[in-house]
Order: sequence, then structure tokens, then C-alpha cells
Amino acid sequence: MQHPTIDFNELPMRIGFGSFSQPEDERLRFIKQVGVDDILMNFYRSSLIDTAHADQPLHGDGEWSYNELLLLRNRVEDYGLRLNAIENLPRDFYRDIMLGKPNRDRQIEKVQRTLENIARVGVPIFGYDWDPTDVLRSSVTYKLRGGAESMAINLKDYENAPLLLDRVYSENEMWEYYHYFLEHIIPVVESVGLKIALHPTDPPVPSLGGVPRLFRSREAFDKAFSLVPSDNHGCEFCLGNWAAMGEDVLDVIDHYGKQNKIFYVHFQTISNALPGHGQLHEVFVDMPGYYDPITVLQKFREVGFKGLIIPGHVPRIIGDGQWCERSRSMTAGYLKGILRTLERIKPL
Repeated sequence: MQHPTIDFNELPMRIGFGSFSQPEDERLRFIKQVGVDDILMNFYRSSLIDTAHADQPLHGDGEWSYNELLLLRNRVEDYGLRLNAIENLPRDFYRDIMLGKPNRDRQIEKVQRTLENIARVGVPIFGYDWDPTDVLRSSVTYKLRGGAESMAINLKDYENAPLLLDRVYSENEMWEYYHYFLEHIIPVVESVGLKIALHPTDPPVPSLGGVPRLFRSREAFDKAFSLVPSDNHGCEFCLGNWAAMGEDVLDVIDHYGKQNKIFYVHFQTISNALPGHGQLHEVFVDMPGYYDPITVLQKFREVGFKGLIIPGHVPRIIGDGQWCERSRSMTAGYLKGILRTLERIKPL
């Protein structure tokens, strides 16, 4: 049910933008002016990215209407941009599903209708995470070159943290709740042709504050895809989190790329993996980090990935607003330059 004027399947691998929820005139014009044609929009409220706004373009009591989604897509297209994905629901739309609360069936009905509406307006992918708590960081002011500020986490900072929810939850029950969700969601997304993309838990550690963080390994993703098998269920491939797990990033890309389960990519670079260190910080894309961006982009081309790549978290540089538009544009330009060079020296 894709919008008839855009065939996303015919587009090449490309660099775009995300990590914002406000389709403001100035931002959409800026994106187009810096040579980017593709975006995704994020509707999980977080101070870590530019989504913590009281007023959002999508409203509703636990679900989004077809008409609001249609207005959003058309607003984006009016600026010559393509809305490739919608990423995340507000937590309160599906927290009871994640925690197995009595209201979960009612929330599932609303999520089903929302996903149907996303597909019907022509947005091909819905990205989601499965964490009833939050993305956690110890610091957002870790100093890099010239005083630029990045996010960092030290797991020792959470050793004395209180419970994040009402009680301690077990790994087994969290998997049961997730399986129940998939059993009710996968048939719906298959019926309307929507792809759903799972994001790793951030940070990818076993548990924090009494809440298991399920999606912290390749084994967990393999289990997720096997519970209710579907070609419509794949990866929201966050390089920062796969690196934080300590996984061989190139091998993981090979593993899921050959299964056509990489639906889009968050490109962010970190200093090191968490295992064996217990702490890490995010770095600029052109700094030494856990992986080499050139080799990673080569691998995406090798496995035939043709989706959207966005800068994920980026360090904040002087003059940046909440969206880090200067740093984000530097990252996008750097990646576009690598892609253009690879296309010249090694055509597919």
C-alpha cells in the first residue's frame, strides 16, 4: 500500500536525516538545501534527541489517525522530501503491552489501527524499540576535540539506581509479553505490506533498574525473528548499539543483510564496546572508533542493502541547536562522500 508516486524499493542506498519530530518549515528547507532528499521522523519523546516537545504533529489517545498521518506525509513531500519511516510510538501507547498489564489488549487494538494507517498513507517502514523505560546515559557533556560534547555511559553510575518501574521484572516474562505482541501485530503488518524494524536496547546490557533489556545480542534478534517468522520484520540497524554489544559489526551486517532484514540504518560511532570496559562515549564519524565507516559502507553495498542511512546520535558542536544540525550535516556529508567514492572506484 505504498504511496503511488514513490517506489521506495527502486531507490539506492542513500543518506538521510532523522531524530526529530517537528516538521518545521526551516528544518525541512534546511534538509533539502544541504542535499538530502530522505527523512524519517521519530515520535519517542527524549531529551537526547530533538523529540521532547509537548506538542507533536501526531496526536490521539493511544493511536494515530489516517488523516493526521496523511497531512504529515504530504507536508514532508511538499518540500521535495520523502518520508521513509516513522520511528517509535509514544511509550504510553504500548507500555502496558510491554509489561503485560490488564490494558494490553486494548493498547494492541490501537497499535494495530495505527500501523494500518501508517501503511495506508504510504510510509513503508515503522521502526520500534522494546524498552518500557528509557535510553540511558550517564553524561551528555563528555568532552571531545575542541570542547565538543558527546553522550557517554558508565555502568557503575547505575549500580545504586532505584527500580525504574513498579517492581523487578524477569527475562522470561518480558519475552512472553513480546511474543504476545508479535502474535497480534505480525499478521496485521503483513496484511497491509508494512515493514517493522526492531531497534537494539540502549544500552545493550542484561538489566538496569530491575528491568531486563532484551535486545542486546545477535541471539536475541534471531529469537525475535523466529518467534513469529515474517519477511516484514527486520532490523532498525543501529551501528552504535551493535558496536556497544561487542559484536563483529561486519559479520552482523553480513548475517542480516543476506536475509534482507536490514530495513534502515542509524550510523553512529562509539569509542569501544561495553563488555570488558563498562563504559563508552560516542565520537565523531571521522574519529577513531569501534569500526571503520568506509569498511562498513563497503559491507552494506556488498550485501545489497538499498535503504536509508541516517546519522544517529552525533556530538554537539558550537552553534548547534537541540537537533545538532551542524554536527549532523557534517556526518551526512562525510558519509555521502564515502558513498560517492565507493560508487566511482567500485561500481556494483
